[in-house]
Amino acid sequence: MAAFDDSFDPDLGAACNRLAAWVEALPEGALIDPASDLTEDDLALILRHLYATRRQAQAGQSVDPAPSPAARASVPVTAKS
Repeated sequence: MAAFDDSFDPDLGAACNRLAAWVEALPEGALIDPASDLTEDDLALILRHLYATRRQAQAGQSVDPAPSPAARASVPVTAKS
């Protein structure tokens, strides 16, 4: 796993390093949360993407926005007054 050197946001870098250390200790493909099917592979993918995104932003490159999630039936979100 990458060592996060995030001088722009030291708190984020430190938190990512702690999460990366925790993920590395898990068996490959381990199930983290049965209700959501979140796995060790998912967390590793998220961390790699976050690291790549931060490096691109620091290098001044444009960062592609994340694709919008597939439409699904849900309760509409309404503003509260």
